[in-house]
Amino acid sequence: MPLWSRLYNTVWLAFFSCVLVPRWMGKWGAPVHVLLGLGMLVLTVANARRLASLPVPARLQRISKVTAGIAVLQLVVGLAFGAVKHMFPDLPIVAPALNGIHVVCALAMLSQASSVATGYDMWEEKEGHQSATPPQQKTA
Repeated sequence: MPLWSRLYNTVWLAFFSCVLVPRWMGKWGAPVHVLLGLGMLVLTVANARRLASLPVPARLQRISKVTAGIAVLQLVVGLAFGAVKHMFPDLPIVAPALNGIHVVCALAMLSQASSVATGYDMWEEKEGHQSATPPQQKTA
């Protein structure tokens, strides 16, 4: 699969990971959510490694590394949230705090993945190197 396609697929995977929240999916929600999260982790790390080996702008390499780091954090926070929710359902502060961190990380990954995909696509198409000619102004 070409890299640009994998980068955009990462965006879609991040989107579906956000949309397919376990409590809305019944008994299959948690396993599907975990699988999507693991897929997201694998894809973001693979994307970061691939972009690090290419002569792309350093900004894309940095953002992809941060996205992979957030994916690792997301996995840890998500597993902690699931464990706390399962073992200590009445714990007043910890579960909501972990849930909030989990949601913020998910939205950050979605935005960072879309930024990398768009940036790489523009770099590959050399869109940033085109010089726009200013319109001719009529002098009276």
